[in-house]
Amino acid sequence: MKKKHIASLLTLFFLTLTPLAWGQQSASVETWKKEYEARIKGTLERRKKQKKENPQDVFYSRPDFVVYRPQVDENTLGDCYNDHFQVFDGPKGILFALTCQATCEGALDQHVTLFRSDDKGKTWSKPRVLAGPRTMNDDTPIASWGFPLVSKSGRIYVIYNQYQPGKVSTNRQHTGVMACIFSDDLGETWSAPEEIPIPRTSNDSSDPSIPPEWVVWQKPTRVGKNGTYIVGVTRYAAPEHHAKYRTVTEFIHFENIDEDPSPKELKLSWRMINDQALHVGVHCEEPAIVKLPDGRLFALMRTGIGCPCWSVSSDDGLTWTQPEKLLDKDGGTPFPHPVSPCPLYDWRGNEAASGLYFALIHNHFDPKKGPWQNRGPLYLIAGKYQEGARQPIWFTSEPRLFIDRPSGNSFYTSTTQVDGKTVLWYPDQKFYLLGKFIGEEWFEGVE
Repeated sequence: MKKKHIASLLTLFFLTLTPLAWGQQSASVETWKKEYEARIKGTLERRKKQKKENPQDVFYSRPDFVVYRPQVDENTLGDCYNDHFQVFDGPKGILFALTCQATCEGALDQHVTLFRSDDKGKTWSKPRVLAGPRTMNDDTPIASWGFPLVSKSGRIYVIYNQYQPGKVSTNRQHTGVMACIFSDDLGETWSAPEEIPIPRTSNDSSDPSIPPEWVVWQKPTRVGKNGTYIVGVTRYAAPEHHAKYRTVTEFIHFENIDEDPSPKELKLSWRMINDQALHVGVHCEEPAIVKLPDGRLFALMRTGIGCPCWSVSSDDGLTWTQPEKLLDKDGGTPFPHPVSPCPLYDWRGNEAASGLYFALIHNHFDPKKGPWQNRGPLYLIAGKYQEGARQPIWFTSEPRLFIDRPSGNSFYTSTTQVDGKTVLWYPDQKFYLLGKFIGEEWFEGVE
């Protein structure tokens, strides 16, 4: 009986964490509040206890940078949840960071936050809310998943998912319009938000009043033709389409950022949509893109089949190949991995096409269980470009332990170069915001 009771509790736990896998969320604000009441209370109690009893826990993963240690003060700003950590280079050597922040993920106070560092990441400003509510008592609709683009003149654009009250496809925090703001003074002041149209596809709700359900989870990078920004997109199928598949991967090209247009004048080209969208069974999402030395683009995506999958583009990201399982080498072994982030980066910089790459995986998957499994220890796999190979990047060295926390390792990460060294910026437990140098020691044994 005890084992059955534990199993039931675990099932309820995952129901709260992965509502997308179980059904449509209610658009009612009152229902929303009731759903999160116990979770918010429990989160606050747990995080306050953690800070008090283990103040050194922030250093558990041995970070080189500490961007933010949550205050856990629900009276000022919901900050127990820090995720979607996108650090980027601004003008004049300034580092900026965007995060999605709330009391807990998906709560009514979810907002997009900006940090700034003027000393190469050594110290950071306090968080500043760019979009969404500032407290649980603020009626402003939630805003989520902000991502940056910087024009050649230094204009900073931030694009994010803006929830529309009462309009839910499957998940509230993913359903929304694409909103955009910009700053011409290093983030001191920001324009009023404007909406960027999203093309409707066969995966969206047949009700045109319900916005698409989408997430951009990595920074756009200048790997397109003539340095065009490209980014991968996860689009979620509306409940009426769940029999087909729940998520697919698409791509956006930002065609005129360097002309400093207003948000309404931004030219976005959406690629691989509708029947062309990349999909593998039920889940095919959160693509990360790198450039190969031969000029092609390589994308890595998380799936529900027990391992990540990859795709390549030979035409600057206009079209992409059917996804294939990520192996250690051609004809080799897949890397076991559940539905969990599996970011991929160029070790020498986002647009370097250096031939050396690294990714993060859990290195475990139980085929007897469902696709959503424990996000326990996280491993770094280092790889190298292989000319003429079917899978262009081989990861032939042994996976190396990055963090051994038994759970909670859901790393929505980014990278920058600091003094010529690669820094991985990561949200430890979706709580602390940290950075760590990825040095050559991680590439020992790579062939």
